[in-house]
Amino acid sequence: MKKAILFSLLFAGLAVKPAMAAGPYISAAAGLGIPGKFEESGGTWGVDSGIALNGAVGYDFNGLRAETAVGYQNSDYEIADTGGVVMWTFMANAYYDINTGSDIQPYLMAGLGAAHIKADDDPVTSPPWLDETYFAWQLGAGIGCKVSKTVTIDLGYRYLKPEGIRCDYHNSDVKWETHNIMAGIRVSL
Repeated sequence: MKKAILFSLLFAGLAVKPAMAAGPYISAAAGLGIPGKFEESGGTWGVDSGIALNGAVGYDFNGLRAETAVGYQNSDYEIADTGGVVMWTFMANAYYDINTGSDIQPYLMAGLGAAHIKADDDPVTSPPWLDETYFAWQLGAGIGCKVSKTVTIDLGYRYLKPEGIRCDYHNSDVKWETHNIMAGIRVSL
């Protein structure tokens, strides 16, 4: 009986047509940043998952959105008691909101920009390349739920990849990425 009621509510919610309003918006999100391991010829080392924050200003073109965003992520080293990696991102993002005819809309996103990566000195790794700015890109998907005429909450995933990271000490390229699971709010202005 409970399942039947839940499914009825879900389908009733999907039948409601949202008020599609173009215009500017602001958004904020917080979540979990899950970094991959740093890989380079001198070895592999990791950082723990940490907090990820994001703020953006954008414009909604009735289902297509464009925004500029600033992100922050902080993760501790796995192999040391102190220190860690901080990454600031500065991105231009594009979103495609999939119109479902309801207040619940999935979306796809892509972004390009820069990532500034800075690490505390760690006695074990001492990566000399971790205080630089690199080209970065991201892809993601999620779902937004309109809770009022101007407010949407969302849950999303982003794959973020800085490129061109170089370790001069080992004369090698470094591979690294991060996975972010974010919950956020978007307010139309």
